[in-house]
Amino acid sequence: MLCDNCKKRNANFHYTKVINGKMEELHLCETCAFENQEMDLNNPFSIHKLFAGLFENKQDKQEENHKDITCSNCGLTFSKFQKTGKLGCMKCYDDFAEYLKPIINGIHGHNHHRGKSPNRSSPNIKLQKEIEELMIKLDDAVKKEEFEKAAIIRDEIKEVKAKLHTCEE
Repeated sequence: MLCDNCKKRNANFHYTKVINGKMEELHLCETCAFENQEMDLNNPFSIHKLFAGLFENKQDKQEENHKDITCSNCGLTFSKFQKTGKLGCMKCYDDFAEYLKPIINGIHGHNHHRGKSPNRSSPNIKLQKEIEELMIKLDDAVKKEEFEKAAIIRDEIKEVKAKLHTCEE
């Protein structure tokens, strides 16, 4: 594929931009890509810019719904956090929780850290984690009124709990 800009060299940078649901694609060679300042290729990705961008869309609505909240520990204002995407301290998570939870839930699909355990960890930890995952599936099945599926999951939980009980002895 040739570069969309110079039409001479092979395009090896493929840039997709979506704004208000409208997708725009740009295929550029290396030379044209670095000349195109819109893509900002020289700046590395920043998670802080990501968070700031996520809050941009909701910022106007939230400003109407609350006064500018300030962290009781470090003094960071919520509006400053919205601009930078950086929290000031651990207490910010608690003080801004009402506004952070929907964003974190939107990114991860949940608000609880599930984590990973090493392969060589004890079987008890793996079984406990399996029980937790099955309990989540059970709750989901009950909420969706899939009672046959819920019964199967309930039985699986009983089996895993029995395995856990025998490992503890």
